[in-house]
Amino acid sequence: MANRNTTPEAFDESVDYEGSGKTAPVDTEEILMNENDLLAGLLDLGRSKDESANYHKIQIKRGGVLKLEFRIRPITEDETQVCLRRANRYAPSKPGQPKKVLETNNAKFRSLLIYTATVDEDRAKVWDNRNALEGLGLYEGWEMVDRVLLAGEKSRVLDKIDEISGFDDDMEEFAGN
Repeated sequence: MANRNTTPEAFDESVDYEGSGKTAPVDTEEILMNENDLLAGLLDLGRSKDESANYHKIQIKRGGVLKLEFRIRPITEDETQVCLRRANRYAPSKPGQPKKVLETNNAKFRSLLIYTATVDEDRAKVWDNRNALEGLGLYEGWEMVDRVLLAGEKSRVLDKIDEISGFDDDMEEFAGN
């Protein structure tokens, strides 16, 4: 296929229809409408992460008794990377050289993800609760997550975080046909 100039000045009001060599007329109004729909969708998705409609309530019960309740929100790829960097232990390196990861503390990484995904208001009340931290001899909120939640509870919370963060089956798959 030859390279075509696709600048607005060179747009020729017809396009190659499905690679067949036949051209179909382009409806400029339809293109603008699709662009407006696309823009509205992008703006909506960009703003929706922190909306309370996307929060999910987590209840931790033991022996049938509710022990803890907090809300989680979707997390971004950047937030996940920050949690991973904080959970890594690095080898000493010279200035200007890249850091080499010696090991990743998976328990810390999982706790950091839960801590990060917890809604700010609930994080302050639950994980960053000064009295609880002091009572358990802890210093940081993610340590509270690690101390309080059992491994299976953490797994279920992480599964829910993945689901609301877009790692579920609701997204339509597409293939390059």
